[in-house]
Amino acid sequence: MRCRRHTPSSFKALRVQKGEDIFISDGEGGRYITTVDQITKGGIVLKIKETLTKQKREERKIKITLACAIPKFTSFEDIVDKGTQLGIDEIIPLLTQRTLIKREVFERKMGQLKRVMTTAARQSGALFLPDLKDPMSFDDLLKVIHQFELCLLPNLSDKAFDLKDAVAPFKKGRLLVMIGPEGDFTRREIDLAFKAGCRGISLGESVLRVDTAAIAVMSFLRLYLE
Repeated sequence: MRCRRHTPSSFKALRVQKGEDIFISDGEGGRYITTVDQITKGGIVLKIKETLTKQKREERKIKITLACAIPKFTSFEDIVDKGTQLGIDEIIPLLTQRTLIKREVFERKMGQLKRVMTTAARQSGALFLPDLKDPMSFDDLLKVIHQFELCLLPNLSDKAFDLKDAVAPFKKGRLLVMIGPEGDFTRREIDLAFKAGCRGISLGESVLRVDTAAIAVMSFLRLYLE
């Protein structure tokens, strides 16, 4: 059984030799020890030597979805990159009232974001690639919020509680984190989210940028819940 990886330049930089063992993951729950079988200008052929893990996504006890407002001053690529490395299950680009990037402009970047996701998975050995959704409006997301067992809404209101306390009772199921734009969610959006069942959480005294807030929450959830 063989697996072809179309990234010859990266292997050349690493000076990979024929017969050398390489660890890979397929983004669908499989992790393997492989042996370099052939190196060509067009790619590299790996022969599977040992299967380390073969897991189905539905077998995961906890699934984390990040719905993040599309930022103006930071790159959504960084959020996708770090989310992939941290094993996030789903990423939703979120259009809020204060989002300044137009849907049609962002949609043209989806191909690049998927390439970033694949590269991050190769580097980190992530078991699964996140499911990168099309941009979704805040109101449309609230319509499907019932599909999640827990929804967290970091915000600057007086109804924000400690993140650890909010997550403590959660043991399994789907968890949604909604990250707001520069300037936070509007008062209307916060109220609607609370009415839909979201729990407001605080990320400390500092006002974090969108990408920093997203990465901080994802990192905490993966470390704490696992």
